[in-house]
Amino acid sequence: MTINEMATKYEDATNTFLAVVSELPTDLLDVAPEGEWTARQVIHHQAHADAYCLTRIIQVVSEPGTTIRSFSEAALVESNILDYAHQPIEPSIALLKALRAETLRIIKSASDAHLALSCQHSSMGEITMEAMITRYTDHPLEHAGQIREIIAKGR
Repeated sequence: MTINEMATKYEDATNTFLAVVSELPTDLLDVAPEGEWTARQVIHHQAHADAYCLTRIIQVVSEPGTTIRSFSEAALVESNILDYAHQPIEPSIALLKALRAETLRIIKSASDAHLALSCQHSSMGEITMEAMITRYTDHPLEHAGQIREIIAKGR
């Protein structure tokens, strides 16, 4: 897949996630399937995960070969300070839009040759820019599916 095709898919994934969030009735924000996160928690998580993603894309294009560390999704969602369970979603939606717009700008500025740039991930080993973009495209789609499930069960 070319960098331009990847950029299109990345942008489509962003738009899909935001469209699903816009369909979410407020009375379902704090509903979760058994053992899963609420839609509110998913939205906050996605925004913060995208902060990590942007940083990683910046690192791979500016410092190929550098080490990037993993992060604990559970630690983020369970943090009393971040308080995913109670915080309003609007700041996280605005953050997500800004982060994904900047990541998309960087992707569109890259060439097909840049897809081979790589970093060392602390838990996954070597990861290329191509693999990063693929992961960061799939991630919001997976969470859009979770929110769709909450909406479907709430109707």
